[in-house]
Amino acid sequence: MIENDLLALFIRRAPAVCPTVRVFRRNIIRRKVVIEGREVMLVNGIPGQGDAEAIVRGGRHIEIETKAAKGRMRDRQEAWRAWCVSWGVPHLVLRARAGEEPSATVERWCKELRGIL
Repeated sequence: MIENDLLALFIRRAPAVCPTVRVFRRNIIRRKVVIEGREVMLVNGIPGQGDAEAIVRGGRHIEIETKAAKGRMRDRQEAWRAWCVSWGVPHLVLRARAGEEPSATVERWCKELRGIL
């Protein structure tokens, strides 16, 4: 199962395991598009930001980066993580494990999220 599929399962499962938390997918977009015949740059988000964000009831924010079993953090992602840490924003990197069943991955990720609440 690919990283995006695991993230979708995690987003659906997290509220049941952590009732005071909601996880939202973050889409980073940087693409040239044509709108009404004009080419424009469509930009959304900051390169390196996490794949998702968790918001805890009361306003606490947690950055979440997901990685496939063989995935690695890119330089921009490491820079974003460092910025979060310097500002006291929890940053969680959730990694799949080779050969792990998707349901086991999601349950482990939920446990890791609960661990920083």
